[in-house]
Amino acid sequence: MKGDEVLFVCGTDENAASVILEALKQGLTPRELCDKYYDIQKTVFEKLAISFDIYSRTSKPIHYDTVREFYENLYRKGYVYPKEITQLYCPNCRRPLPDRFVKGVCPYCGAEDQYGDVCEVCGRWYEAWELLNPRCSICGAKPIEQRTIHWFLKLSALTEDVLRYVEPKKNWRRATYNKTIDWLKREGLKDKDITRDYDWGPPAPFPGAEKQVIYNWAENLLGYISATKDWAMEKGESDSWKRFWLDSSTELYCFIGKDNLFFHTILFPALLIAHGGYILPENVVVNEFVTLEGRKLSTSRGWVVWLHEMLEKFHPDMIRFYAARIAPEFRDSDFRWIDFMSKVNDELIGNLANFLYRTLTLTYRLFNSEVPDPKILMDEDRMYLEEADRLVREVESSLESFRFKEGLSHILELSALGNRLLNEREPWRVSRDEAARTIYVALQIIYKLSVLLFMYLPYTAIELRRILGLDEMVRWDEVYMEFKPGARIGKPKIFFEKISKVDVEEEEAKLRVKLAEN
Repeated sequence: MKGDEVLFVCGTDENAASVILEALKQGLTPRELCDKYYDIQKTVFEKLAISFDIYSRTSKPIHYDTVREFYENLYRKGYVYPKEITQLYCPNCRRPLPDRFVKGVCPYCGAEDQYGDVCEVCGRWYEAWELLNPRCSICGAKPIEQRTIHWFLKLSALTEDVLRYVEPKKNWRRATYNKTIDWLKREGLKDKDITRDYDWGPPAPFPGAEKQVIYNWAENLLGYISATKDWAMEKGESDSWKRFWLDSSTELYCFIGKDNLFFHTILFPALLIAHGGYILPENVVVNEFVTLEGRKLSTSRGWVVWLHEMLEKFHPDMIRFYAARIAPEFRDSDFRWIDFMSKVNDELIGNLANFLYRTLTLTYRLFNSEVPDPKILMDEDRMYLEEADRLVREVESSLESFRFKEGLSHILELSALGNRLLNEREPWRVSRDEAARTIYVALQIIYKLSVLLFMYLPYTAIELRRILGLDEMVRWDEVYMEFKPGARIGKPKIFFEKISKVDVEEEEAKLRVKLAEN
């Protein structure tokens, strides 16, 4: 909206051990499982109007090619080497137990029921054989140890390089910066096992590793690069990905959850530094966790809200609004159905949508759907307009510093300002000239909202701009422009219907049933 060229990439991470495990449970091949969920997830994002330029997949040939070329480069540079290791093996299932195939106690914090790659409690990553009291996550059997050859990434040689990259990043969220610096200075980087003994994922391109694949976290980070290549190929401009990843004037931003913090603030930069030539993340924007009704989310236990089901019942902008209102930007937050109803009904509808409908209806009724000419603005009119511009600048500042929750709060302040204007002035009770000034100011606020809402509530913003007779392609500088007197608007409409207590009770009951079933 500000005129920068932006490429918004994402995709499904399809090569993890968890994919193989879930496929086994469902009686599918990993490919069949990934095909099933890719379509669901892609459709959900489209319905939510999340505007990815490309929603790719790490099972695509372009990703496998990217991983192969990348690790051949690292191998030639001496960053990859073979080493004999102890590997856990299930005598019952007759298979090696890497990553998600094994559970046990975290060797660092003592958290129980953790998988063999990263602790969900302390965030530390480790090797599967380091788990205490390990057990096979498929059958529960106690594993035995075997000796085998795996390939390691020489991360120990990159500690100082990564530290030099991270130390100036004072613009990162404080917790992200402090945790990353503490890790690098306290422990440094240790060499990491990057091959696995199964046949789902990018093949390891090292001599003697023909039956192994690249470890999920060592290859899925490269999915950002392969997704960009995928986008370029779809456009028919196969080399256009280079101006994003190989041009030092490009800024790279990653948006993730805190369980993936170290992979993005340490491992990803380390990989890119080792390879050479690629830009490094300007910022890694890390969110905390969202719980559900006070409990940790768990798909296996049915304690989860599926977006594709939620979209069948609720307007996508309602979901986007609530997600932004409870965004766990600096601390964990909790999704509660009663709170969803309250915030949508009281804030989205009672404040924002109410102001839009009131103003548009008054314009329709008092001024025949035309933006009135205020003639001479009074000081109190200018005060409202100045306050509106101040709030717009606050929204802009919040967005530029990744405080999206705060930005939405300022937008709600802006609509509350408009409601206060109407309540104080009561344009339906005063002279036509006084009413004209009030409605003119209210419409200027709505004009600004039609720009600001685009990031948060795109369906509402588009509908609002249609009513205002404005272009649906929005530029940021419009937010400071005047909605000219004489412009005609369309017929007002109610943007949302309130959520009922019955709706909420049904959703709460569904959760209890799922939990009982699982």
